[in-house]
Amino acid sequence: MEPGRNLSDRGRFYSIYRKIRFLARRGSLYSVQTSKVNGLVQYPKGTFRIISINSLVLFLLGYLVVYLLNLFTTAISANAFDIPVMVHYYSVDYLIRGNDWTSDAVTTVFSTGPLLALVLSITLLILYVKVEMETGIMRLLLLWMLLHCLTRFFGELLVGAIMSQGLGYVILYMFIMDTGKLIITIFAFVAMFTIGLLLTRQVLYSANIYFNDLDGSNRFRLIWNQFLVPFFVGNILIFLFKLPEINPFDIALNGCMILFLIPVTMRSFAIGDLYFDDEPRKISFHVYLAFATLIFAILFRIILGFGIRVG
Repeated sequence: MEPGRNLSDRGRFYSIYRKIRFLARRGSLYSVQTSKVNGLVQYPKGTFRIISINSLVLFLLGYLVVYLLNLFTTAISANAFDIPVMVHYYSVDYLIRGNDWTSDAVTTVFSTGPLLALVLSITLLILYVKVEMETGIMRLLLLWMLLHCLTRFFGELLVGAIMSQGLGYVILYMFIMDTGKLIITIFAFVAMFTIGLLLTRQVLYSANIYFNDLDGSNRFRLIWNQFLVPFFVGNILIFLFKLPEINPFDIALNGCMILFLIPVTMRSFAIGDLYFDDEPRKISFHVYLAFATLIFAILFRIILGFGIRVG
């Protein structure tokens, strides 16, 4: 190698190193900051990509927490009827013959998880309303957990009535006929759509994590990047996370969240511009939060890959 070329390469790499060190010290290596030109907000390149990634991380973290609670709540309720179970990352295996199930056991075991999710959703909604005007990003975790909990209840009601799984087992053991199942399905669908409409303003308030106001110029971009993109990408990652186990019921259940997000998107255009404050915002990628979520997901997959016996 020629000596001159070697020195040139060393100088180039040293220049790149100094630039990275400067950005890290200034706090802008993983962040961008909006500016105004002629009164119009200018968004640097990568702004909405950072918003999408942050929201995706919190979507996955919220899912893992709610899903883990659902698994072990179901396992504990089964143990109350002396039914031993194995908790895996993809489902709960009941170590009991089909003929040994009783009506009370089926009703309790398969309804405890969704009912707990309903109670948690009410609690999370109260907490979120109390902090909805704060600017911390952990508010978004509360919102995603709220949506996951609502999906765990109303989604199971909807998909369970159609596929006769989950809460659908409870419906079967209550001897509800096809007409009753249809009514339950319609009720769950209408309830999810209505709740989505009612939550629209709370969803839009999450914009103050990144912006001083929310108007027609950034409203759909926020909804798309903070909610719709993380929802679609997150469900793909959840599907890959659970491979090789493929459960159509679980896929349909997770997909039901779209019934909350569609009405949110529709009604958002009917709400006026929102102004929050004048405090400057720095849009940052929360690398430590992403790292913590990754570690949690890896431990979740490895430990529950072996299975945990309850009872």
